[in-house]
Amino acid sequence: MLKTVLKQKTEAQVYKSQLNPFYYSLSSYLRQKFGTKVQRVTLEANLDCPNRDGTKAFGGCTFCTADGSSAGAFDIKDPISKQLEDGIKLFSKRFGAKKFIAYLQSFTNTYASIDKLKKIYNEATSHPDVVVLAIGTRPDCLSEKVLDLIETYRDKVEIWLDIGLQTVHDKTLDFINRAHTQKDFFDALERAKKRNLIVCAHTIFGLPGETKEMFYETINMLAASKIDAIKIHQLLVLEKTKIAKQYNEGLFKTLELEEYINLVCDFLELLSPSVVVHRLFAEAKPGELIAPKWAEQDDGRRNKQQILRMIEGELIRRKTKQGAKFRP
Repeated sequence: MLKTVLKQKTEAQVYKSQLNPFYYSLSSYLRQKFGTKVQRVTLEANLDCPNRDGTKAFGGCTFCTADGSSAGAFDIKDPISKQLEDGIKLFSKRFGAKKFIAYLQSFTNTYASIDKLKKIYNEATSHPDVVVLAIGTRPDCLSEKVLDLIETYRDKVEIWLDIGLQTVHDKTLDFINRAHTQKDFFDALERAKKRNLIVCAHTIFGLPGETKEMFYETINMLAASKIDAIKIHQLLVLEKTKIAKQYNEGLFKTLELEEYINLVCDFLELLSPSVVVHRLFAEAKPGELIAPKWAEQDDGRRNKQQILRMIEGELIRRKTKQGAKFRP
């Protein structure tokens, strides 16, 4: 009995020592919540978006690739259950993961009939080692019926709703062909929180036509909202996207690295210390990135971990951390 208690205490001390002292990272949250290595398995449900199929618009978001910015992890032709099984086998061996996040990432994973969504979610939560169902979606595709369905899985797994906002400025949302409004996001957030669902908001810094002041409006509104988690991205200009054509025509410039790091640190300072930071930096698949060049992952000069260390370095220089300027 004493050995068991001592072992648990030692493990707890290890987890605590691994917590990020500068911001509430996703890895820190997962260690605290589940007490073991948790790995994300990206799944492809092969759905669509209302701004692609003509329901609200055509062509999709201007920054999005034809495959919905898919991670391309597994064969999209396989059933969800097969993708999940393959991912769990791979990551168990590669990373020693014990528990898993079933992540429906690309396109809009609430944009289908209730029966079809139920089949997808059932398969995504079918493995006993799945502890989280993460659903990537849009704020205008979360009807009460869809939320009713999603809520039924709360007793089985933790639910994360990954909702794309990108910016609070409707003019920009229209320009990038999101085909939803700021109001849609905050309405969806309010309705999801009434059901105690966990909401992770997505935002992009550097969208065309936005000024520094506009970035801070998005930062302040999100910091004051009821979000549980955040994914912060820099704008990536990718090959074969509409935004690439606009960039090549000189209609806008991407953020410099120093600008981006300062924006991220400013956001972290204003953000509640209880908000989990899922991402601070976006990556592109090899060969897709046009700009910004500092985000290139395979050039041998700079990578994701180096940029994350630069963000932490700026926080150290400021002698600050997440929540330092948070005002409830």
